[in-house]
Amino acid sequence: MFSLAQNYLTRGFWGDEAWTSLISQLPYLQMLKTTAADFHPPAYYSIVELVYKFLPPTEIITRSISIVFYFLTLILVYKLASEIKGKLFGVISALVVAASPIFFAYAFEARNYTMFAFAAIGSIYFLIKLSEQFTKRRALGFVLFSALGIYTHYYMFFTLFAQGFYILLFERKIFWRMIGLYGLVGILYLPWLPFLFSQVKSVGQDYWIGAIDKRTHFEALLRILGGEQQNAIRPWLFSLSIILILVGIIQHIIRRHFEKPYILIWLWAVVPFILATLPGLKINGLQFPFRPIFFWRYLINASVPLTLVIVHTAQKFSKYIYVTSILVIIILSASIDILTMARYPYTFRQAYEEKILGEIKSGDKIVTVLPSFAEVLYYRNRFDLENELIVLPEGLVQFSGKSLLDAYVANGVVKIDEAPAGRYFELRPGPSLGIRD
Repeated sequence: MFSLAQNYLTRGFWGDEAWTSLISQLPYLQMLKTTAADFHPPAYYSIVELVYKFLPPTEIITRSISIVFYFLTLILVYKLASEIKGKLFGVISALVVAASPIFFAYAFEARNYTMFAFAAIGSIYFLIKLSEQFTKRRALGFVLFSALGIYTHYYMFFTLFAQGFYILLFERKIFWRMIGLYGLVGILYLPWLPFLFSQVKSVGQDYWIGAIDKRTHFEALLRILGGEQQNAIRPWLFSLSIILILVGIIQHIIRRHFEKPYILIWLWAVVPFILATLPGLKINGLQFPFRPIFFWRYLINASVPLTLVIVHTAQKFSKYIYVTSILVIIILSASIDILTMARYPYTFRQAYEEKILGEIKSGDKIVTVLPSFAEVLYYRNRFDLENELIVLPEGLVQFSGKSLLDAYVANGVVKIDEAPAGRYFELRPGPSLGIRD
């Protein structure tokens, strides 16, 4: 298991991970400007940049940040679930979340998803605590976690909306005080608000997320509950998870009683799906404004409340069925995790090692295109190559990430130009490679 984990830590960066590392290596103010020109809030990259002040920007170091937030998230899952239904529920929920294929996989990726989940769970936890007793300390915790969430990922706004809906329906006794706390969160967010408006406007013009079709939501649930990679185990885990979720709903309908925390968990899981569906949605000729923003990976946060629902349902069975169903869930999840860790995808790191390092001469150039720019530049730097890097001008408008390219062009690290004369190495997505003379 250790060798598999090490493999998953040390494999080459894919595009978004290389993007994370490169933007976090920029001077801080330029990093803020660059992420503002793309479509990302800055908190996660600020953490990565801080770590880079003390440690090298390697794959292991960068991914370790996500692993730290993975473990911090599990602690919060335990505290949240224990608050809802006791310590045993907390322990079991934390174990099931820990093994969750989608959450486990992104714990080993240099992206902001575990940090986003950490912030969202903390915000939900303090909301529940505030509903029990409204104190300054709990209010501060709620404000800080909520602000961290929206500075980490924009889908956090959907979680806050789910909270507001819950408060309006079931916690009106703290409604006005919570309005005050949301106001404080908004004040903390004011410095970034102009950039958010600018990003929303740019997404309205062009963005890479496609339209919603009849399989979009099914695929999202399949990946969230069963993992991203196709394998023989995923259908079993997905089917068992769906059965437990549906049985839980039926149990509550029959009893005609829904506990308030259970409703909050459901709103936390469902409301982001609904709100992320609306932009750009077409129904019978009616189209909602903006472009589609529904992307299953951004909903990874939903894996936590759905897990709580699954464990909550299992606990209502007899002891034998309860233990068996949870063990099966964990075993199936862990099996998928092992298959995930065993993957060692071919990346631009291998392309450099196998086809460039032993061949390239000082006068040779490296050529690529925007979709692979981040990986190509990252590994050029990692292998201490000083060869000129040229990005071809094709497709620059159609792809996100151009703000990072613009930053490195402005810094004189790369340039946008046509393919040069003479000998050069051309790297494209895939990755594919050619040597041109």
